[in-house]
Amino acid sequence: MFYLGIDIGKFHHAAALLTHEGKVVATLSSFPNTQDGFQELLTLITCHLPAGEELRIGMEATGPYWIPLAEWLKTKGCPPVVLNPIKTSSLRNYGVRGSKTDNIDSVLIANALRFEGSQPQKVSPKHSEELRHLTRLRADMVKDRTRLVLRVTSQLDRLFPELLCSFSKTISPSCLALLTEAPTPDRVLALGEEKLTALLRKASGGKLGVARAKEILGKAASSIGVSSPALEEVLVLLMEQINLIDRQLKALDRRIADLYDQAGLFFTTIGGVGALTAATILGEFGSVDRFTKATQMVAFAGVDPKLRNSGQHQGQVHISKRGSPYLRRALYLACQGAVRNDGYFKSIFQRHRDNGKSYKEAIVAVMNRFIHVLYAIWRDNRPYSPLTPA
Repeated sequence: MFYLGIDIGKFHHAAALLTHEGKVVATLSSFPNTQDGFQELLTLITCHLPAGEELRIGMEATGPYWIPLAEWLKTKGCPPVVLNPIKTSSLRNYGVRGSKTDNIDSVLIANALRFEGSQPQKVSPKHSEELRHLTRLRADMVKDRTRLVLRVTSQLDRLFPELLCSFSKTISPSCLALLTEAPTPDRVLALGEEKLTALLRKASGGKLGVARAKEILGKAASSIGVSSPALEEVLVLLMEQINLIDRQLKALDRRIADLYDQAGLFFTTIGGVGALTAATILGEFGSVDRFTKATQMVAFAGVDPKLRNSGQHQGQVHISKRGSPYLRRALYLACQGAVRNDGYFKSIFQRHRDNGKSYKEAIVAVMNRFIHVLYAIWRDNRPYSPLTPA
């Protein structure tokens, strides 16, 4: 067995070919992240790999820069092992000097392959990769929308501070529709009772009508808001951004739901787990074939316990939080729903609460068990059967 370590960069990579004994056979100090550069790497392999010898290739998951080369190697029948940078970093720190160059790192990656005997990872289904991109974008867009809503609230505190008390939540659909049409007290009064009633009734699906319109008109007539053309313009632009994000989120939700349906999985058969959360979990885990047991999925999600004890010091146990924060948030939301809707998960949650755990600690404990259940239904490709409360 020979080992090829590749140090990934944005524009250039470096490679080192080692024997099974760790002897460096050949190096490529720099080759471009292009088709021509990939051919240089292939030439290195064909020139120095003895006939009949097996080759294992490894690289770090460095941003998105490793993906084109990894996909190209797969087409050549040489799927690489994608290493966690945390592991190779620990090997780098083993040396006293802690030197770091591209050539040193490529040798280090090849040695990491030798020591661990890692195998190329199973390729995730295409829809899983697409779901990961789409659900991460959606999560980021929701955060952007929240920041915009906070800015709108700040503007209203000066322009029309009484308005938000007339709605159930900040920037509800009805409030959003009103602010888009009339963002200031004067413009609300200009609408009149009839138009305002029709606007509220349409936006709320018939829940709001004349009474709410009269209430808002009364507040507009006696508002203490201070007029400012500049702030009004800011508010109009903020509302345009929120409306744009809302339209994009609706389109994303449809696309995500379609992709999840194509996967043909049974995540949503667990009580309280919606399609969006299930799609996020699928996108982040990729494929159940990547894991041989549930505890690997727990560690992949960063929900595994992390303890620091030394001598007389007894540290507290925390979850490692390694891996995707998008995945942990989706699991957290899924478990909140499962605790509300499924007796088995609710009993686990309640047991930890009765033992003095905080709400968050109890939910994290449920997350661990939830992943074990998820692994079983995913591996066996079957719906969830409610379990007996623990």
